[in-house]
Amino acid sequence: MVVVAQPVQTPDPVRQLAARLDDPAVAQSLHQLLDHVDLLAVLVIGLDGLARRGDVITDALVESVSELRAVERPAGLPDAAQLLQVAQQIGGMVGPTVDILPTVEYLLRSDLADTRVIDIAAMASRAIVNGSQATEAASKKERRPGLFALWRATRDEDTRRALGFGLGIAKALGRELKQPDSAPTTKN
Repeated sequence: MVVVAQPVQTPDPVRQLAARLDDPAVAQSLHQLLDHVDLLAVLVIGLDGLARRGDVITDALVESVSELRAVERPAGLPDAAQLLQVAQQIGGMVGPTVDILPTVEYLLRSDLADTRVIDIAAMASRAIVNGSQATEAASKKERRPGLFALWRATRDEDTRRALGFGLGIAKALGRELKQPDSAPTTKN
């Protein structure tokens, strides 16, 4: 039996292209590609330049790494592992910090952020510390004053000034409580 070789039919490339262009997805993709052909050209030119200068770039990177290896790390500077650990810890704190930002913003807009309030709180803090130290240094009898000692203390100029301050705060607080809406006020 004799086998006759039949010629292999090669498909017509023009017909293949026309058949592919009939597909709406291919046509849409081709439209998008044509819309961005300028970006594609820039990308091709950049890749061509990168490929042509690849040897130079590689040599520069190798030289930089060699220089970095030759540099001695000064004492006291953390190494990369320590820096990575610190970065991870900071990253872990960012989420909770973001969660409390609205509260911090509200606090900063409130009357509590007034510098006068901070000054008064600092003054009261110093008075508490000084008074506590004076009480510790006082005798047992002075630590537990009686009614007569309290009456005598009202004649002291410093005590009277503090009582006046406290009464002024009590009166202002009473006015605040008297208002129908005693919600905290904020600066606008």
